[in-house]
Amino acid sequence: MVINLIHQATAGLAGMTVSSDSVQLFLWKSLFNGAVLAQQVSETNVLTDMQKAFNNFIQTGQVWAMLAGIVIGYTIRNITAS
Repeated sequence: MVINLIHQATAGLAGMTVSSDSVQLFLWKSLFNGAVLAQQVSETNVLTDMQKAFNNFIQTGQVWAMLAGIVIGYTIRNITAS
């Protein structure tokens, strides 16, 4: 099986003559590696992760920094838009 995978991964190297062939091979290898990584991901609970991230956003005070940035940015925009 490993030999078959090596053969598939290197099959495009012998006939590469145009730059688009190398781009196509790169994209194919990238997708192949992504498929292998996607199989190794454990089950995730998206809603729980979003809730934890939001709670961390609130608890660390980042919400106040965001609101201050919006107010200051809007003020500067109005001052310089004249």
